[in-house]
Amino acid sequence: MKKINILSTIQLDKSSRKLFEKNNIELIEHQFINTSSINFELPVHNGSWIFTSKNAVKAVYSSKEKIKCDKMPHYCVGQNTKELLLKNGQKVIKNAKNSNKLAIFIQKNAKTEHFIFCRGSIKNMIFSEFFQKNKILLTEIPVYETFLTPKDFNITFDGIMFFSPSAIESFNKKNTIGDAICFCIGKTTSLYAKKFSKKIISNDTPTIKNVVNQTINYFKNE
Repeated sequence: MKKINILSTIQLDKSSRKLFEKNNIELIEHQFINTSSINFELPVHNGSWIFTSKNAVKAVYSSKEKIKCDKMPHYCVGQNTKELLLKNGQKVIKNAKNSNKLAIFIQKNAKTEHFIFCRGSIKNMIFSEFFQKNKILLTEIPVYETFLTPKDFNITFDGIMFFSPSAIESFNKKNTIGDAICFCIGKTTSLYAKKFSKKIISNDTPTIKNVVNQTINYFKNE
């Protein structure tokens, strides 16, 4: 029986690793992106704020700058991001599964507002251009740095789990996807993966756990 090789582009938790082992699937892990703190200053803004990642929430709400957005309306992407905002006592107006769905919601329901977008150092051009095209005022503030940590693998993978467009970029710096099936955490990551592969399986509910389960279910009977 052929051994199935799966690459995770993040380090998984112990319970996820055990699932691969239980199903006789070889799991290789590497953290293809990392983040670090940077100095930033938020504007005084008595309006709405956008967070699309836990990293951005952590960066802002662990800093003295948090007073500028405290108790203001928040829009976010992902359940984990929402939960962290709520934990910090914030009001979440809308939580979307991905940045595309959030942008469309804002275009339909809050087009006249001015938004402050707290993000990483790598810009999401699709998200930014949507606001520009629809003439929605968006001010973007990088609040943490994202840097790529590529690694060369001399292995043919049957599947690769991608959790961000940046991880895809990092992987492709020293590797090629080839015939591997790309398991992507959400629509934004899937759209970027289409630049490099036609074999893409996206996740309707963008969580790490769901990507892991989807990958295992695909291969466990092979």
